[in-house]
Order: sequence, then structure tokens, then C-alpha cells
Amino acid sequence: MTITAEAAFEQELEIFRKEEETAQQQFFAYLSVRELAASDTEVLRAMNTTPLFWLTTHHAMLVSAFIALGRIFDQNSAHNIDSLMALASKDLSVFSRPALAKRKEKAGLKTDEAAAYVSDAFEPTASDLRAFRKKIKAQRVIYEARYRDIRDKVFAHNEIFDLDLANQLLANTSVAEMKAAFGFLHALYETLWQLFHNGRKLGLNARAFVLPPGSMAGAQMLPGEKVFREGQRVLAHVVRGIEAEAKGS
Repeated sequence: MTITAEAAFEQELEIFRKEEETAQQQFFAYLSVRELAASDTEVLRAMNTTPLFWLTTHHAMLVSAFIALGRIFDQNSAHNIDSLMALASKDLSVFSRPALAKRKEKAGLKTDEAAAYVSDAFEPTASDLRAFRKKIKAQRVIYEARYRDIRDKVFAHNEIFDLDLANQLLANTSVAEMKAAFGFLHALYETLWQLFHNGRKLGLNARAFVLPPGSMAGAQMLPGEKVFREGQRVLAHVVRGIEAEAKGS
């Protein structure tokens, strides 16, 4: 069944959201375990009572993050960042004020309310989206230079069996660089969502992740921040459980 350009874009945007949030959550869950184990001897001691489980789980988090990141940047994937931008660029009328007004009416606004809402809505040009593509290209250059081979040859297809070579590839990666990539991908989603649903001007303003998120409210946190905090709570419960078990024995 043929779907409209508007429906196709909205569907692809939702697929992209799930992919970028999945990758982000897996990576920050990995960081949550790694950082707390490195900074809290009680947590590390508790984890060492069941080492195989934690080694397996921790590795799985990192593998999953790389696999999902690959699906986003791999141009051979059925759904990737280029597929999303191709749909965004294919029919700019999707982002027109009349199209937005119809979406707002469908969401419950009256015709005059929808017209007033979209009166100053931003309508992107082909040039605006080309500028986005350049920023995406810059992120892909980083991914292909330092992360693609790890994803494809170490985690996804096990082509590299030499542990020293695998470690050499991993040594070229950077936690800060990966945080920046996930921040960019999430900002891209938020920007396109706001453009499509609210007619807001393209901005791509990625904010830095706050770790640990501290007293931030749940709604203010990015998915990676939420899972980071939850991961550390889980580990705290593990420590208390093992301590209670030791006292009772």
C-alpha cells in the first residue's frame, strides 16, 4: 500500500528515534556500570562475587551499542540516517505551513487556531537540509574512521580474532567522542520532530550529557542520563543485597 510522503517521513523519524535511543541507552548503561565499579570499591567487591554475569552483561551492553550505531550510519541498512534525510528532502511540502495546519487540526485545534499557530512557522529550504547533511557527513567520517571496523569486524561478524588488533582498534575510540555522537543524533531527532510537529526553525543544538544526572527531573533527562542513573541504582541495590546476605550467613 502506498503511503503519503508525510506518513513515510513520520514513520522513518520514529524508527530513527528508536535506533538512536537504543544505541544511546546501551552505551550509557555500559558507562554506568564501568564508572561506578571504578569509583566505588564496595560496588566492585559486590560485582566480583558474580564476575561472569557482570563480564557478560557489561560486554553485551557495549556490543549492542555498537551494533545499533552501525545500523544508523550504515548506508546498506534498511533504515538509516540517510534514509531519514532523503525522505525529509524529497518533498518539502511536508514541512509547509498548510501541511502543518492540517496536522494541528487533526491533533484537535480548530481551523482558525491552527492557522494562527502556523502563521510564523518555519519552512525549510533544500539549502537548510543540505546543511544538515554536511553535519551528518562530519559525524559519519568519525564513525567510519574509528568505529565502523569495531562494529563490523569485531562485534558483528567476528572477522578479527587477534586480541591485540581488536584492542588496538578500541584504543582509538573515545568515550567523549561517542557521547558527542549520541548527543548529535538525539539533537537531530529532536530538531526534525519539532520541525514536523511544531514548525520550529532548524537548530541542532546538542547539549552535553550530565553524568550522573543528580537531581534532574526525569522529563529533563536524556535517555542516556536516565539509564545511567538507573544502572547505578541497580548496582547500589546489589551491594546492599550482598551485604545483607553476608550478615545473615
